[in-house]
Amino acid sequence: MKKLLIIFFILILSSFAQAKDPPKKYLDENYVFKHSKFIKWPEKTGSWGKIETHGRIAPNPWNLRYETKIVRDGKYSLRFEMRDGDCHRRDCDRSNKAGRSEVIFEGNYPSSAKGHIGNVWYAWSMYIPEGTNHIRPAYTILGQFKMPSDYTKQLNRVNSSGFDEDCPEIPIVFKLEREGFTIEKDGVLQCEGYGRELIIPTKALHNKWHDFLMNVNWTDKEDGFIDLWINDKLVYQSKGKTFGKLLKRKKDGKKNGT
Repeated sequence: MKKLLIIFFILILSSFAQAKDPPKKYLDENYVFKHSKFIKWPEKTGSWGKIETHGRIAPNPWNLRYETKIVRDGKYSLRFEMRDGDCHRRDCDRSNKAGRSEVIFEGNYPSSAKGHIGNVWYAWSMYIPEGTNHIRPAYTILGQFKMPSDYTKQLNRVNSSGFDEDCPEIPIVFKLEREGFTIEKDGVLQCEGYGRELIIPTKALHNKWHDFLMNVNWTDKEDGFIDLWINDKLVYQSKGKTFGKLLKRKKDGKKNGT
């Protein structure tokens, strides 16, 4: 069976002094991570919050594994792999036959935050082996930052198919394209356009660790910003709103984003 995608990455965390080994079952090469379940990570995850498997993660042992041989720091990394035909639940019904190996970081911020979360720093590392390339006509997403669930539930942010790729509840997306590793900055108003920039060219991408450091001011105000460094080099900057806000419609009292 042809392999389509292999990704390695590890979070760079502030302290390894209190690191604990994960459950032994995670290290079994035949273990299958169940969907919509929290998984334990050896170090504190800081701003990332808890780690949860996606509700439609493909249900095979190779899709998500703890890796001990290719690590950036500490003893473990998370290993993601997709093969032809891998999918689960509604993903299998999509016209593009999309599938995913995905975990969710719920974010460590107040649940009462509306329209403003504030200044947050993120750090992670990623290793992409030789042979992992972009896939057309499908798309290869290697990371995304989504708005809180209050935003994604708004009807005018979801297209008629029931999926949300066309609307802006994913303000930051990292993709693998023909030219290399890119960042996409989505608009935060209803279904407005986006901008894309190349941040790691293909010739410099594979068989090495890349260290990411990102500073975001999450706000619906114009003083929002995104600053991204890769391997200690500033590679991307954006200024302006980083997500939308919630408003009540007079007609039925429901909340909508603008």
